[in-house]
Amino acid sequence: MNKILIILISVLIVVGGGWFLERKYFKSSKSPDNSQDQIKEITFYYLPTCSWCQKTEADGTIEKIEQFGIKVNKINAATGPIRHEFKGVPTFVIDGKVYTGYRTFEEIRELLNLPAGNDSTISEPIEEEINFIGEKGENTILENGTVKIAAAVFNDNRARFYNVEMPDGKIIYYFVVKDKNGVYRAAANSCQVCFSTGKGFRQEGDEIVCNNCGNRYPVEKIATEKGGCNPGPIDPDLKIEGGMIIIKQANLEQVSDLF
Repeated sequence: MNKILIILISVLIVVGGGWFLERKYFKSSKSPDNSQDQIKEITFYYLPTCSWCQKTEADGTIEKIEQFGIKVNKINAATGPIRHEFKGVPTFVIDGKVYTGYRTFEEIRELLNLPAGNDSTISEPIEEEINFIGEKGENTILENGTVKIAAAVFNDNRARFYNVEMPDGKIIYYFVVKDKNGVYRAAANSCQVCFSTGKGFRQEGDEIVCNNCGNRYPVEKIATEKGGCNPGPIDPDLKIEGGMIIIKQANLEQVSDLF
């Protein structure tokens, strides 16, 4: 009887031990570390002469990203190596996707799907007043939510530069041009990449040229593309009423953050 009892106890120990080991292994194999899903490495293209790249550096954005254990490959766009296609700097490449133009750390945090927190070491950059030194142009008046400009002055297909004071006191600098298809276009005399330099744009032939980086844009494309070094879009097809071009306040407000 004692022998039978000893055998039963031995069997229970072996079976129980096997069950414990199997449960432990199963649990560990089915519960992977979520940190494995985190992006481990991103690329940052910049130019030493790019003021907006300098601001990214001054904001400490790269250092803040690296605090999360993410490696940032910083590549000078002038010397390379260039492994991605992009139109301007600063440019971040995250999980194979290209993001051109300045972004705050909070925007990068969201793109990386990093957890939000109240880390006192992470702070937003202080917004600085931009000293606009580009062509300020002729003053225009915002009345009843619109700016009106005589359409006839654009028959030579030359861009005219203007400025307007918004209700909040901010001055918007912009230009209007009529392309060879007869379409009137309005855009900010500034862009997302180079706006902090305050240099604006100029016209050379059938192209609008950035005074800071030299990027060139066909007149027929003005106000059709947003971001990068494109002149900030206001309206790609302005309406004419009584011989006057109509520019709406709501459209001007779209480029307010470039000044």
